[in-house]
Amino acid sequence: MRGVALQIAHDRYAPGPVLDKLSDANARTALFAQIETRAGVDNADAIAAVEGVDCLWIGHFDLSCSLGIPGEFEHPEFQSAVSTVAGACRRHNKSLGRLAPSVQSCIELRGQGFDWLSYSGDVWAFHAAISEALTAVREGCREHGA
Repeated sequence: MRGVALQIAHDRYAPGPVLDKLSDANARTALFAQIETRAGVDNADAIAAVEGVDCLWIGHFDLSCSLGIPGEFEHPEFQSAVSTVAGACRRHNKSLGRLAPSVQSCIELRGQGFDWLSYSGDVWAFHAAISEALTAVREGCREHGA
């Protein structure tokens, strides 16, 4: 059963009767097993075989660090680890997921077999919007000599 967190993303920020919302949330709860280490990759098949696990979620930064190649997502060892986890998901009919930092990466990851993608995160989305706006303000002020 899930905890009580209402009127946020999982329930589309909608108000409603608490008991109804909790019942709906529990009916839609999914269990993700995070694969963030070499040991997780090595045990991906056994993890995917567990009844009730719905998705193997690759924590890409943590996994790359565990593999000794921080942030090198194109590195053959990282790609091999992803392939191992993806294969476990296919064999056990589980979803394969991860965070995607951009629209383009969402599209690319979907093409690589990821079927549960989280686009960015609220903090990063706000950061990007604020950074873009501040850059525009600074450029505009320079253009007008302010």
